[in-house]
Order: sequence, then C-alpha cells, then structure tokens
Amino acid sequence: MGWRRHASAAAWGAWLALGAGCEDQRFVIGVFAPGPDGTASAPERPVFDTARAVTELNSDAREEDPTLTGDLLEIYFMSDRDGDRDLWRSRRAAADSPWDAPQAVGELNSAEIEDTPSVSEDGLRIWFYSRREPEGIWLAERAGRDDPWGTPAHVDALAVEGATVMGPHVDPPGLHVVTGVTPADAETYLAIASRDRPEDDWSALVPVAGLDGPGDEGGPFLFDDGKQILFRSSRAGGGDLFWAWRASAEAAFEEAAPLEEPVNLPEERDTDPHLSPDGTVLYFASTRTSVADLYEARRAAP
Repeated sequence: MGWRRHASAAAWGAWLALGAGCEDQRFVIGVFAPGPDGTASAPERPVFDTARAVTELNSDAREEDPTLTGDLLEIYFMSDRDGDRDLWRSRRAAADSPWDAPQAVGELNSAEIEDTPSVSEDGLRIWFYSRREPEGIWLAERAGRDDPWGTPAHVDALAVEGATVMGPHVDPPGLHVVTGVTPADAETYLAIASRDRPEDDWSALVPVAGLDGPGDEGGPFLFDDGKQILFRSSRAGGGDLFWAWRASAEAAFEEAAPLEEPVNLPEERDTDPHLSPDGTVLYFASTRTSVADLYEARRAAP
C-alpha cells in the first residue's frame, strides 16, 4: 500500500467524507484517490499536528484510556490519582471550552481495578474492564445524561476462557466491539464480535484478521463503518499508535502502519486512541511527560 499524497484527489476525499454513496458513513480519515474504474482506493495514513496535553484532566499520577460522547462534552478515562485504577469523568460546556475538574465515577468503581472505558455516542451506555468477580468486560446504562449510572453487569458473551479481555471499543451503531484479549501464555491480540441489533447478545470474539503483528496489540478504535482502525502496538518498540484499512467490514486488514511524528514519539509509549466523530481530533494517552497523561492532536491538512 502506498503512502504518497494525492493532491488532485482532495475533492474526491471530501465527497467521501461527507458520506456520499453510503448512508451509514460517519467520517473518513485520509485522502482517497480514484481507482482506474472510478471507485475509491485505499485512504492514506492520517496525519496529525503536535499533540497538546489536556492539562485540566491530567495529574501527577497516571491517566489513560480516554473515551468521549459524540458531542465531545463528556469524557471518561482511567486514573490512579487516588491510589487505585478507577474510572473518572469530566464535562465541559462546549467543545472548545476547558474541562471541569474530574470526578471519580463512584457508581462504576469497585474495590478492584476498573479501566479501559468505552462510552456510547449518546452517553447512555458505557463498557469497561473490571477485575471484580467475574473479571472482564462490564456494561452500565443510564436513562439520561444527568442521571447516575445503573448497576454494572458482566457481559458474559465477551469472555474468553483462559484469557483476560479488556480495552473494549464499541462502534457508534453498537453492532461491533473490538477488544484486547490476553491469553495466559501469549501477548495481547485484537478480537472482534458483532450482533445484528444493539439489544442482541454479542457473537463470540474472534481474532481481527490482518492485525496480529509480532508484538502486543490493544486499545482499538474502529471507525469508517468498520473499514479503518487505530490501535496501540509494541511491534515497533515500547508502544506506538498504528492505523490500518480494509476494503470492507468483512475483509482482512491491510498491513498496519504507525502514525508519524509528532503523534508517535521515539522512546515513549503512545496508546489508547479515540477519534472525534468528524475525524478532526485525536485523543490518546502518552508517557512523554514521564507519566501517562491525556493528549489531543488536531488533524493536519487536508
């Protein structure tokens, strides 16, 4: 897969980004080039500008796993600022406003570890990992954005015997979930499950075809109707953000490629990507300040 930019294809990329020809299209990252038959070929890797630390959310402790509602007004993440790995939340008045002081989400946290949350676009469902019994992926729901979360329930369908399952990401329609699976004697790989309707049970988790590299994979973010994915991988060192594309949601992914600097930095661990619904802002965690903190980076032109 080539990574050269196709400046002449800017209009074509904009046409696709607006969802032409596909009612379910949310957004497209990267410039597309028309193929010989007039159809779109693979997009290029997304490029982002220098990342900015989200200082209102960071502390002297560890912050990771950002996940936001579709309006970008509510964020959940993991922090161990109180001594335990717990879920924290912050809100803001507008997408360009500073975040309020974060608060621990008491109705989701337990005496055990909680992390890797994934909140739905409407903010009414949240999936997360918990080490409480039974260990694995849990789901909580609420009636409205100002209501407390209901009692979490273990998602039995997303359990894998003999392995730890964590780091879920559920796509906007709620029909696909990608998560990390760590067998007792192997490194973490990415797995996917699906369902026909949001009220149905998930299918069994199966490895994501094409993404099992020579290292540890995790922190997935699936987008573009399942055709593009961002994730964290140690295949090039301690941990970087990677991107991959496939021709359809049923195909295997093409070879993954790391995001370029200044998002990935040498010798640092960059992880846990979350992309805004319009594809213009990347949220992630990084150790570039010696401890894991939350960052955001704007998409570079085009």
